[in-house]
Amino acid sequence: DEYLTMKAAESGVFRKKAVKAHGILTVTGSGLIRKGSLFATEGGIRFVSVADAAIVSAGNIEVKAVDAGTLGNVPARTITKIPFSIPGISGVTNEAAMQDGYDEEEDEALRDRHLEHVRYPGASGNKRHYIEWATSVPGIGAASCIRAWNGANTVKVIVSDANYTTVSESLIKKVYERIAEQNPINAIVTVVSATIKTINIEARVRGQPNADDFKQAVQKYFREIARAGLGKDSYVSIAKIGALLLQSGAAQDYDSLTLNGAAVNISLTTEELPALGRVVLHG
Repeated sequence: DEYLTMKAAESGVFRKKAVKAHGILTVTGSGLIRKGSLFATEGGIRFVSVADAAIVSAGNIEVKAVDAGTLGNVPARTITKIPFSIPGISGVTNEAAMQDGYDEEEDEALRDRHLEHVRYPGASGNKRHYIEWATSVPGIGAASCIRAWNGANTVKVIVSDANYTTVSESLIKKVYERIAEQNPINAIVTVVSATIKTINIEARVRGQPNADDFKQAVQKYFREIARAGLGKDSYVSIAKIGALLLQSGAAQDYDSLTLNGAAVNISLTTEELPALGRVVLHG
């Protein structure tokens, strides 16, 4: 939506661009890997080395995806191809998943940030200011701020990523650096990732259980909680989960519904985000 992009920019809120995934590759052999050397997955997702590296027998190199977006967040041990041979280098793999690839900010997220800025503008280093600075960083989906959390002139900023889950150390560093550029009161700032509370769901259902549609509906509900609730005392509603069982077509009726083994709402602290764990639907 170009009009939304323009209107948000007029108020100083800019659509966040897509971000390239990055990570570490382990290469075997002995040779010189030049900056820009290509590596790829079996499916053709490409990565390039970010610096020259001399490898003797084996070694690690840092790479980033050629294309920005979540497509670059490939699982561990999937980058195994060297499209153009490198003298002396015989193999490659990634021992850990690539991380921090994010798509361009969607309209809904940009609209939310724009409206928050217009209704509750950040000023003079107030809480809203820290939240605005944190959420302006590509890859960050939500943030909250606690003033004087560890004494006078201290500020704690809690962040989740654009998928409303935990944040990598490299992304936390980017948030800290963005705040440090702007911080008008020279507060002592700590930036931390939100933590995950796993929610396991079990119920006895009538009809043919359709767990996939139900899981998607629950995950959407959890994202809504994360967007609205980070920094607030919130909870996962067992009544809402029951309603989603019926609305998603997962069951015609149900009983014995539990969340984490009990028929109760699940409370979330100001730093917790819900994540779906096991779903067991007994037919």
